[in-house]
Amino acid sequence: MRRARPLLGTIVEIEVDGVAQADAERAIARAFEAVLLVQRLMSFHDAGSDIGRINRAAFRKPVTVHPWTARVLRHAAAFHAASNGLFDCAVGFELMRRELLPSNDLDHVCEGDFSAVRLSEDRSVRLTAPVAIDLGGIAKGYAVDRAVASLRAAGVRCATVNAGGDLRVMGEIDQPIHVHVPGRGLLQAGLLRNGAIATSSSFATVGRNGALESPDSTTDRRAYSVVAPSCIVADALTKILVQSGEPQHPCFGRFGATAFISGGDLQPMAA
Repeated sequence: MRRARPLLGTIVEIEVDGVAQADAERAIARAFEAVLLVQRLMSFHDAGSDIGRINRAAFRKPVTVHPWTARVLRHAAAFHAASNGLFDCAVGFELMRRELLPSNDLDHVCEGDFSAVRLSEDRSVRLTAPVAIDLGGIAKGYAVDRAVASLRAAGVRCATVNAGGDLRVMGEIDQPIHVHVPGRGLLQAGLLRNGAIATSSSFATVGRNGALESPDSTTDRRAYSVVAPSCIVADALTKILVQSGEPQHPCFGRFGATAFISGGDLQPMAA
């Protein structure tokens, strides 16, 4: 059974196998609820989300967040440290300045990096500088992971969750994986079992300390993919791959991931 819904700024598709129809419907509905909760908690656009409250108030007083938000922030801090700042979620100021995100009345924020974020054991967040956090480079992968966890808890053992290029498969059957390369269509990337893959293009990638890297799309028509045990890892590490251009970057091995760049001599497959 396959179902799709518009969430996370893309189309989220969930497919399950080996489950009775009524059970599959219930399991998929709960998985979509998990994705929707991630969206509500971590949306930059929603003033009432955890991220909205952090951006407005955490420079003045601690803001307590949901356990899922705290988990994503801890991951973001780990990726920021391991990449020496290549992965940085404190990019809201730069993205607002370039009109890639709405200003949302955040007139007090300034340029900075993720080192300004302090997360306590009680899940309270404070900012040592008035930066603006945007989890757009990591939350979608986490939402895919939460959907998979929900399906597993419902008794599903074979499933695929795809959120606009962030994909995770569950089950003991190898699934063929294809990567969309700008201007070239689909390329076969191999087989995947019980793992995740995320793919990014080089367009408008947020770089070190909030700098916005925008390679010329007419010359760089490649896709940057990372395979990892979880989708949050794969999603975040694609941003490091785009900026470094190094599939052997030490971050990938550190997080149990494998990176590759599609294009060049690879031939596209029919969609």
